[in-house]
Amino acid sequence: MSSYCINPLCDHRQNPDDTEHCLSCGTLLLINDRIRLVKPLRPLTDDPFNYFEVFEVDDAGTRWNPVRKQRVIKVLKWKSPKLVKLIEQESLTLQLIQHPNIPESTLDDFFTFVPKNSPLTLRCLVMDKFEGQNLEQWIEFNGKISQSLALEWLKQLVEILDTVHRSNFFHRDIKPSNIVLQPSGQLALVDFGTARRVTDTYLAKVSGSGGTSAGREGIYEITSVITPCYTPIEQINGRAVPQSDFFSLGCTFVNLVTATPLSNLPTEEKTGNLIWRKDAPQIDKPFADFIDELMAPLPGQRPQTTEVILQRLENLPKQIKNYRLANSNIFKYSKYTLMVLGFVGGVFLSIPLAANYLVAQGQKLEAANNSQSAQEYFDSAIKINPQVKNSISKFYFDKASRSTQKLRSAKKYYELSIKYNNQDVDTYNNLAFVCQLLNEFECVTTNYEKALKLKPDSWSGHYGLGTFYDDQGKKDLAEQQYQLAIKSNSQAIPVINNLSRLKNLKGDYNAAIALALQGLQKTKEPKLQAALYKNLGWAKLEQKKLSQAKEYLEKAGELDPQRADTYCLLAQVQEALGDNDNSWLNWEACLILESKVPEVFRWRGDVLQRIRLKPDSPQIGTNP
Repeated sequence: MSSYCINPLCDHRQNPDDTEHCLSCGTLLLINDRIRLVKPLRPLTDDPFNYFEVFEVDDAGTRWNPVRKQRVIKVLKWKSPKLVKLIEQESLTLQLIQHPNIPESTLDDFFTFVPKNSPLTLRCLVMDKFEGQNLEQWIEFNGKISQSLALEWLKQLVEILDTVHRSNFFHRDIKPSNIVLQPSGQLALVDFGTARRVTDTYLAKVSGSGGTSAGREGIYEITSVITPCYTPIEQINGRAVPQSDFFSLGCTFVNLVTATPLSNLPTEEKTGNLIWRKDAPQIDKPFADFIDELMAPLPGQRPQTTEVILQRLENLPKQIKNYRLANSNIFKYSKYTLMVLGFVGGVFLSIPLAANYLVAQGQKLEAANNSQSAQEYFDSAIKINPQVKNSISKFYFDKASRSTQKLRSAKKYYELSIKYNNQDVDTYNNLAFVCQLLNEFECVTTNYEKALKLKPDSWSGHYGLGTFYDDQGKKDLAEQQYQLAIKSNSQAIPVINNLSRLKNLKGDYNAAIALALQGLQKTKEPKLQAALYKNLGWAKLEQKKLSQAKEYLEKAGELDPQRADTYCLLAQVQEALGDNDNSWLNWEACLILESKVPEVFRWRGDVLQRIRLKPDSPQIGTNP
């Protein structure tokens, strides 16, 4: 076993394992008293365009990684500001995103090192190594994958991407060579060197606002990430968005199911879309349609979130089964038999019985996920007896309510329920909420507006519309809807809590305090109380009333120990009070606990940025 010298200017870098210093240049071989370079994972060359070197390392561990394990180090050789920024961004990305199939890297894993008698300052990033082959290598030896394996792998990758996107990042370079198949059968997503954080500044660059040279520079940085055949047009044009990852994901699976380089596949003359299905006969039409949807030319034509993709993947096996059934002779004969029975029932039975018979048959077909045939029966039943409309509407409403975890199905059923009864407020509200989860924004506003037109004083409708505007960052519109909801129902504590949080975000701290106190008088539910105490502490922190802020935030933590935002705020209070040891403990909780709240990601980013810029700061980063 050898030890390699980290100095890229060294003439002979391979050394015996028992050597402490490089025999050629004298550089220390044990970096930071913990890391020994075992073997290069890329060729070691003098090419000036080879900016990074990558080694497998033996890592003795730190307080963050106490277990000795094989890891990887990425070493930036040249001091280019853009390259320095890239490796710093990769370090921050891997610290913020926590997933077992994404490389782990902590605060101690990013550092600088100066080789002996060298003018270079090396920037080093250590991360976990995943054993196994990348999928580019795997496909080369194993050939195209089956439909069942494609469905399994796609689900695994989207679950990983779900964590990435929820952490406000997107990868920007998904391709088979950046996906590792581990011996366990699990996939890992690697190489976050080009990952991008979704920030207001980034969105401003993407939207083309500003028109300044700085804006053009931002676009130049974005457009530099291009992998031929895998990069969507908006990313090539400097306007990458999270849905750009879905395009690359679709291209990746075309490569996996065809075992053909994408550059060798023909394209449609007018659209430029890949023509690939004849090279993947094992893929049924519903799945092939979905892969093509992932690769749609425009981001808005692709699924909008990872959650939507996971819901679609859950339904795909049934759709594939029904597709095969619908194209079989048995199904065709069965369909005609049922239609004849329905006709016989209409002739020989009484009208109500015939209609009920058709409704029952329709329900059975819907239960088998054959919606088109089910609606044929329902429409026939209504022609015989229009009074069955309400029972059909209720059937679909109940089915939608049981499908809230399957958003696409729930949406379809709510829409069908409205088709048979367009006067039900709850159906419109529920449909709007499902559309909000699916990020179908026009559907959200349209259905909330229809619900409020039917019942203007519906507090739940105003609350739902308010949360939608809140998520979109439209604070004034959100506040207007929250006020209307409270006017309709002064006991609606979730609305009071949301409005209090919104007041804090807008800097109206006195109003936030008044609302939080109002809510605390009206609820005994611990989690709601915790949220309200958190809002109180937040407002007091911003008003520099630190003792009161600390008291309220500690109370919030006692009532609900799983709220990340409480710990983020309490850490800031303790920093301001000079209690650095407890502040650090609360920052750790802030970083570790799960949260979907935007301000939590902002606070996490701020503290990690401070730690990175000031690693020796006495306020943060020391373990008591």
